[in-house]
Amino acid sequence: METPHQSGQSLIELISNDLPELNKTFRRVGQYLLSAPDGFMHKPVQEIALAAEVSEPSVVRFCRRYGFKGLPDFRIALAMALARGSERSSYLEPRITDKAVVNLAQKKAIARFARSLVETDRSIIVDSGSTAQLFAESLRDAAGLVIMTTALNTVDALRDASQHTVMLPGGTVRFESRSVSGRLVENTLASMRFDTVYLGADAIDPEFGLSTFNEDEAHQNTAMINVCQRVVVLADSTKFRAPALHRFCELDRIHSIVTDTGLPDEVAEMIEARGVTVHRVDPNDGSTQ
Repeated sequence: METPHQSGQSLIELISNDLPELNKTFRRVGQYLLSAPDGFMHKPVQEIALAAEVSEPSVVRFCRRYGFKGLPDFRIALAMALARGSERSSYLEPRITDKAVVNLAQKKAIARFARSLVETDRSIIVDSGSTAQLFAESLRDAAGLVIMTTALNTVDALRDASQHTVMLPGGTVRFESRSVSGRLVENTLASMRFDTVYLGADAIDPEFGLSTFNEDEAHQNTAMINVCQRVVVLADSTKFRAPALHRFCELDRIHSIVTDTGLPDEVAEMIEARGVTVHRVDPNDGSTQ
């Protein structure tokens, strides 16, 4: 079975074209996905199976048919397909629970290495997201820092690290990403200055730069970048792909990217040609390229 990458089609296109050839069970899953992509992205597997009138294992096998390990990474790819296609939805963003379990070994290695970059910082901003949360957890025993974050899970991760001053701006709570956003965040940041922002991204393109699914998040990421001297991006190698909906940073503004060894040499070279330092961390032993 061809994957979306191999066929050159988006995930939506591939499933649509496959539908007549699928067996009865997989056809039901595919029909539900195409008729209710938002539901497929955000409902638990039990509810998806119920809506499609199939078993829960059948939903997982459907995802594996298209080259994915399971439902979480399938849904992240689905979000990208929706972002690029005519099927755009107001609920594109993948669930934080899906992001948290995908490429976990790579994200842990990235977070551990990023900890070593904090040595010269006194004040930092930590973005929301699954890799950013792991990075925050690595700071529990670091020397005292002023840490601004929009992520509720980062606040929780640093709850007992009393050597840090942890700041959470006001804003609207986004429960799907466990973060705050909005004009209050941007207004709070406007009057402050920090050494470094540690950012995530939904997509990184050597030409287009950094982008995200959520427009409010794009605006506040820009605000974070504007008040920091240094920009460090934490992103596993699967994030280097076609842009998501909203661009918030060009590569020329980035100082370094911490990713994993899954990033191809040619992509790393394209990014480094723009003056960005690329650290590729081996998830197995922590060594870098």
